[in-house]
Amino acid sequence: MKRSELEKYLGKDVTIKLFDNDVITGELHKTGEERFRNDQNLYIPQKCYFLINPRSCLFKSSHVKKLTEGR
Repeated sequence: MKRSELEKYLGKDVTIKLFDNDVITGELHKTGEERFRNDQNLYIPQKCYFLINPRSCLFKSSHVKKLTEGR
């Protein structure tokens, strides 16, 4: 999925299917957001994404096969 398309959903609840067919659900965020400044794993990496509530692994936009809004 293109980064520009994925970033339309930042801060929203989404369900994402990754390239390895894992399905993760939560609130979409991008690394480097000021909110996560105290967590180096979520602040320092560039151009990565993750979900919170529950917290997921970091992934790149190219890892996303399918995205749906809502839980």
